[in-house]
Amino acid sequence: MSRSVRLIGPWFLLAHLVALHLVLTWFDGSSADGAPLAAEPAYIAELKDTQAIEPDPTAEAADDAADREAITLPAHRPGALDPSRIYTDGDVMRADLQHGWVAELTTVPDLQAAATRILNRGKVPFGAVVLLDVASGDVLAMADRFDAEHPVAPALDPDGPPHLALRALAPSASVFKIVTSAALLEVGVSGKREYAYNPARRRVYEETLARPGPGAPRSDMGDALASSNNGYFSRMANNKLAREDLDLISRRFAFNQVVPFPLLTDASTAAVPRNTLERARMAAGFWHTRLTPLHGALIAAAVAGDGTVPMPRMVRRLEGPDGRVVDAPDRGPLSRAMKPETAAHLRGMMARTVSHGTGRRAFAKWPKSLAKIAVAGKTGTLAIRDPYTAYTWFVGFAPADDPQVAIAVMVGNGELWWQRAIDIARDVLADYFRRQG
Repeated sequence: MSRSVRLIGPWFLLAHLVALHLVLTWFDGSSADGAPLAAEPAYIAELKDTQAIEPDPTAEAADDAADREAITLPAHRPGALDPSRIYTDGDVMRADLQHGWVAELTTVPDLQAAATRILNRGKVPFGAVVLLDVASGDVLAMADRFDAEHPVAPALDPDGPPHLALRALAPSASVFKIVTSAALLEVGVSGKREYAYNPARRRVYEETLARPGPGAPRSDMGDALASSNNGYFSRMANNKLAREDLDLISRRFAFNQVVPFPLLTDASTAAVPRNTLERARMAAGFWHTRLTPLHGALIAAAVAGDGTVPMPRMVRRLEGPDGRVVDAPDRGPLSRAMKPETAAHLRGMMARTVSHGTGRRAFAKWPKSLAKIAVAGKTGTLAIRDPYTAYTWFVGFAPADDPQVAIAVMVGNGELWWQRAIDIARDVLADYFRRQG
């Protein structure tokens, strides 16, 4: 993390270990309490039953021979996924596990290489990309870049997650306006009705929350989200949302919990303040939150889908030392973030971000050959002073009218920079859709 930002406490590390143990029970073929997994393949159950049967002394010789030749389960478990043992095997990526087990990953070698290349070409001091399949939650690419010699490179905890996409390094900034928008819609605020607000371009003050005077600007929620309107969101959250509303929607979007994943992962955090001004600032994207790029992609996927936060998947199947193949079980969604109709409203709003809002300039460089593919998303920008570090975000999905993939990009830049998160996201998405033909 940045040297000026407090590290996440040890209780989060404990939560990481607990979650990692739970997700790795899939590798072991048992649940946390030792009971068989519900999604255990039938042949494993059959083999266990076979192993439990005592030899019948009256059976015929042929049956005795068949029993002696029966296949038994591998005696040793595969252990945890080690990122240093991931490799490309043709058109798939695999990882060597312990005791002869091999994991087939969901990541696509060409997409992984392209995302890494685009990050490096952008010369970002540090940053990460996560590309997800919206329908399955499969991680198609998870790339990062870290220039340890750059003045703004944060001091990383050596015991933390092995990938920047899994670290809560950056404040969520205006990406959190997606959560606030969902909360407003869920308590009955119209997304199309215009409300007056006090402008607040760079910061929210007490007077921002005051009743706007005659002639004050007005906006509906869609335009406010597209333009990342701090004045609108801070005042609307102050007037329409209780602290409990913001806390509940944060938890429904899976903040303050570790997302189950086969690699150590930080929890994204949302500490909802009791102070009304600070709470309004949080609702508009000013501090009080931390977000991992993996979680950012999950938020985008929730909007792109039916309002549920998908369970991310990086391991498609396991291959045992005896040649047996164990497919990953279906674990269902991580949480229900919002109603399907709320997600549908947000999809339209996020499409306006790219067509008319804060993403318009960057996506003016969208390839003409992909003009029929519209992108929806949300930008975020927030800076710290010492050392000056500008965090930028883009989370989104495409095509906007029929989402296939969700993306999250986080970039940390100094005062001089080459590319922001939205530039990286645009190029990664363009590469993906070019490959689709």
